[in-house]
Amino acid sequence: MSTAPAFDAVDPAFAQLRRLTEISRALTYTTSLEQVTRLTVERGAELLDAQAAVLMLPDAEGLLHVRAAHGVAEELVARFRAPLNDEVLGRLQGLLGVPDDCFIAVPLVVGGAVTGLVAVATRQPSTAADESLLSALADQAAVALENARLGGEVRVEMEDRLRASEGATSAKDRALATLAHDIRSPLGAIQGYCELLEDEIYGPVNDRQREALGRVRMSGRHLLSLLDNVMDMARISAGVVQVSAEPVALPDVARDAVHMLIPAADAKLQTLQLGRMAPATVTADHARVRQILVNLIGNAVKFTPQDGSICVSTAVLARGDAHWGEVRVADSGPGIAPAEQSAIFQPYYRSEGTAHAPGVGLGLAISRALVEQMGGELDLESEPGAGSTFIIRLPLLHPPA
Repeated sequence: MSTAPAFDAVDPAFAQLRRLTEISRALTYTTSLEQVTRLTVERGAELLDAQAAVLMLPDAEGLLHVRAAHGVAEELVARFRAPLNDEVLGRLQGLLGVPDDCFIAVPLVVGGAVTGLVAVATRQPSTAADESLLSALADQAAVALENARLGGEVRVEMEDRLRASEGATSAKDRALATLAHDIRSPLGAIQGYCELLEDEIYGPVNDRQREALGRVRMSGRHLLSLLDNVMDMARISAGVVQVSAEPVALPDVARDAVHMLIPAADAKLQTLQLGRMAPATVTADHARVRQILVNLIGNAVKFTPQDGSICVSTAVLARGDAHWGEVRVADSGPGIAPAEQSAIFQPYYRSEGTAHAPGVGLGLAISRALVEQMGGELDLESEPGAGSTFIIRLPLLHPPA
């Protein structure tokens, strides 16, 4: 006989945890975008005893629209469109018609990027515990939505290519993409539960427990990053990666990436600094440029010894009729032998000198493929014992006349 109802009656927090676990399990095995959005708002409203819940995603123009709603008249949300900024929250609260203390909205985040939001209108004034629960649910929903989107793209394309007999490489990519997809959702659930425990939703947490939870979350983030790389490589192999063309200020992206990785460099007593920052604005995909720089700087931190140095700089380059914005990531590491300088850009390649380091050997292959898709180049200058410099070149937005 199940004891869950008895515990639910005694401890409401236990009841919420059990319901959140059930929702996470359901999202893990839901692969349809429509089912994920509907399940999130319906079960989210039930979880928080909310009178209404909405989930918003961007449309083709980047404007948020209500993809799924519960407890709200369809005609009220059908034409709702808003840019992803602070104003959308006020408009959405007005649409739901609730006071500030009964309105909770949290972002859907994938890979550090906000991809939408979930909002609820509670019947009673909300609490910090309510917001933590909705955040945990949003984390699960974001992972499930990304899996549904990526899984659909990759699987359809891979199946088409397999039917066209592209061979063992495509089969391997498909298998890896499927494996990454299936692991990602339960791993996201682990991250969400760690966050709830750290927020002491289910009881006090001492310092040693908090430290252990932090390590679990850090390991989870690392594994999610590896899985994202596997998915990216599969999408690149399938030819389904899309990049946008927008103005990107390279110095701004470089500064953001450096600031993100300063703690990792400090842990190894390294000097991570910005060099000359020439004003270079290129035509590229902002999120992808940031992803590439974080990977290159992260590699420099990983493979440069303690007390080493890493410098990131930008420049403008004219070469023939072409004009480029350039980012250089230079390190004082061991350098790379000439025989390996082409091989390191191949998927899954691990040199003998890096076999001990974490990773699966996909970062550079993904970075070069993305740079080339944006019309640019990713090159390497290196000599054994003299460090390495990775150079990104992308088309200038406004070349000189």
